[in-house]
Amino acid sequence: MRKVAIRWNINSLRGSNEISQILDIVERIEILGHLSISKRGITQLAEIKLREFSSIDDISNLSNFQIIDKYEEDEDSILVSLLCTHPLAILGLEMENIHLQTPYKLCSETGMELRISGVSTSVRKLVSLVRELMPPDKISVQSIKGDIGNGWTDELTSRQKEIISYAAYRGYYEADSQTTLKKLADELGMARSTLGEHIQRAELIILRKATEDLKLQKDNLNPNAQRTMTDGI
Repeated sequence: MRKVAIRWNINSLRGSNEISQILDIVERIEILGHLSISKRGITQLAEIKLREFSSIDDISNLSNFQIIDKYEEDEDSILVSLLCTHPLAILGLEMENIHLQTPYKLCSETGMELRISGVSTSVRKLVSLVRELMPPDKISVQSIKGDIGNGWTDELTSRQKEIISYAAYRGYYEADSQTTLKKLADELGMARSTLGEHIQRAELIILRKATEDLKLQKDNLNPNAQRTMTDGI
């Protein structure tokens, strides 16, 4: 089970023509929930803050959005239901064993972050497709069900856990891995030397803990072996 956060900075979002058109109309749009999924697309409950001189009807002029109903409006935002046919949103909801968590927000200042959870193979496939559709600035594994080993990560810092988890998720430790340290560093937005230092320190801590556990298991076996020998005499 994986839980992954995918983040785009505002400059990267502006590189997408479709997203840029949305940001020309709104200051922010927050998806509060997914109401239904049909062949037409996804009906979403959204809270929208328009830019000055923009109208809610302008959103319906976009290729992948259509306002269905307007519910509430105050000085700060408008609550609406809208039909979304954007490939990224549909992809996140239609893939099996994937959950796209709400709320998520597109903001003209902070960018956008999507949080996804699901079966490891499905999450990995989705992340690969996202990279092709709209390359993110950062992908981080927030948590993995179960620890690495038996408490072997207890002494790691939160940053070390995140990096080791992401490296494992990207297949860095697999025998036929094509994931290099440089590729990991680029994806995490870090210098290669800094990432290498984090990984080396984390690996040393895990190996030391694993060695201690193995020694303890050996010590526990010896008394049992002695007792068996004595009982046989």
